[in-house]
Amino acid sequence: MTGKKLVENCLVWEKKNIYCSCPKTECERHGVCCECIVSHKERKDVAFHVKFPHCLRDQLAEIGYKPIKL
Repeated sequence: MTGKKLVENCLVWEKKNIYCSCPKTECERHGVCCECIVSHKERKDVAFHVKFPHCLRDQLAEIGYKPIKL
């Protein structure tokens, strides 16, 4: 079960989607946190902070993490 079908069956989708700060609203995983997190975590050869969806990057900033510029 993925994307739209998952959203239809998610009891808290509307509530948690309030926190989705991703600017890529055309993404099929927008607001589908479980798919989004897995997708980001599986990314290879990207900076550490890119492995976190936008909604969790704010939390990285709260703990003082700053991306290393190469």
